[in-house]
Amino acid sequence: MIDVVFSVDVDFKSANVLVLVADETGKNFVSEKLKMFFGAEISKCISDECEELAYGKIKNFNIVIDGKMKNIIIAGAGNQNKFSRSSFEKLGGYIFSQIKSSEAEVRVFSNCESANNEPLMAYLVSGMMLKNWTFDKYKSDKVPAKLKKIECKTGYIQVNKDIFDKLINIIDGVHTVRRMVTEPANVMDPDKVLEEAKALKKFGIKITVLDKKDMEKQGMNALLGVSKGSDKPAYVIAMEYKSDESKPSIALVGKGLTFDSGGLCLKPAKGMGEMKGDMTGAAVVIGTLKTLALQQAKVNVVGVVGVVENMISGNAQKPGDVVVAMSGKTIEVDNTDAEGRLVLADVLWYAKQKYAPEIVIDFATLTGAIQVALGHEFAGLFSNSDRLCDNLQKSAATVGEKLWRLPLHDSYEDDIKSDIADIKNVGSGRGAGSITAALFLKHFIDPDTKWAHIDIAATEWDSKDRALSQKGATGFGVRLMDDFICNICSKNGSRK
Repeated sequence: MIDVVFSVDVDFKSANVLVLVADETGKNFVSEKLKMFFGAEISKCISDECEELAYGKIKNFNIVIDGKMKNIIIAGAGNQNKFSRSSFEKLGGYIFSQIKSSEAEVRVFSNCESANNEPLMAYLVSGMMLKNWTFDKYKSDKVPAKLKKIECKTGYIQVNKDIFDKLINIIDGVHTVRRMVTEPANVMDPDKVLEEAKALKKFGIKITVLDKKDMEKQGMNALLGVSKGSDKPAYVIAMEYKSDESKPSIALVGKGLTFDSGGLCLKPAKGMGEMKGDMTGAAVVIGTLKTLALQQAKVNVVGVVGVVENMISGNAQKPGDVVVAMSGKTIEVDNTDAEGRLVLADVLWYAKQKYAPEIVIDFATLTGAIQVALGHEFAGLFSNSDRLCDNLQKSAATVGEKLWRLPLHDSYEDDIKSDIADIKNVGSGRGAGSITAALFLKHFIDPDTKWAHIDIAATEWDSKDRALSQKGATGFGVRLMDDFICNICSKNGSRK
């Protein structure tokens, strides 16, 4: 457990890491602090190396004082007019990357605080702790803890403490997603995902589970068709956190493919192991519900996830099969590797029928095409509501989880028309794969319901370090949903 303290009286003597965060005008601040701690000569030597305090500019120095090594990190915060939660969380991530010692005792001093930017230290620490995540469960040599204590000097103790108390719960949700997604598929199978969902009961969340017999009664043949090739059970799991039913009703829906082999349309062997992450949408829903419950948010939210494996066997679904979805719509399965939309078709319809939400947002690692379109920087956003999109993009800007809206134009509908069924599960051509996938999902949405589909196939996992995450699972989506839901469920029922 990392000890985090906000105080007006911070003593650097017991620490081994000093962090000075300064805006672009803060050279004198840096010089004065260094002189206070280490004397004029060391201050001058270091200050001369810190001419530029542009945003994200980091300088790292090691000095020996009284026989002990001290790590000094000078971090540029840039222009005060551009300070934000996102910029300071990312700056915290950059600072964390510069800390070389283990069990670090960190002291942070800054010239950036003002009445307009009170909780900046809370955001900075949040960024450090978001970045401070590793997965060494299966390694013989464990990764030593990098942080022991972070103490920040601030003139706004209570506001930073209050904000950080909320942020630490969000961090917990993000780390839950990262852990679930990083676990191998032989561990994080449908039963284990069910166990993760049931663990939310202790936070006051009501859990409802549909097994195969329940789904057969509901007519969930699109989802069950995907599960036919696996020996593992399939589940639909609903998680209700309704602490204030006067608030707008929101349903979060997640795709939970604990492993996707592609079915009989088998994926190439290279990279198939990454398909353990095809359950990230379900993990995001679980992580978000946990975050909301931990902070006792006054909201009205249900999370519904479809959890299944897509495998091959003599029973596996075949290309050309036709299934009847829960809605009664018939679907030609043109490609067994376009399975996520089949799962979501039934889960979206179930959420509509059972809970009648005002807003539905689904998260899914749905298409490789979204990476072709947007790379790893943005998740794809599709929606039938301009206002919903605007609010989601405001939250995206606040937390730094980027969204880019793509079209849902009717002209693409011809691509998913089937000769023998109502629709088919893939488009006819090679282009617009993410759009036709989203249009497929739209067939299972009530036109009067505000709906957004967020394709996270390119943002849920990264092959390199990012500002707030190490290489691997990112946890993208939890921070976005927390900000969006808490704003939508504010007192007046709209964004603050």
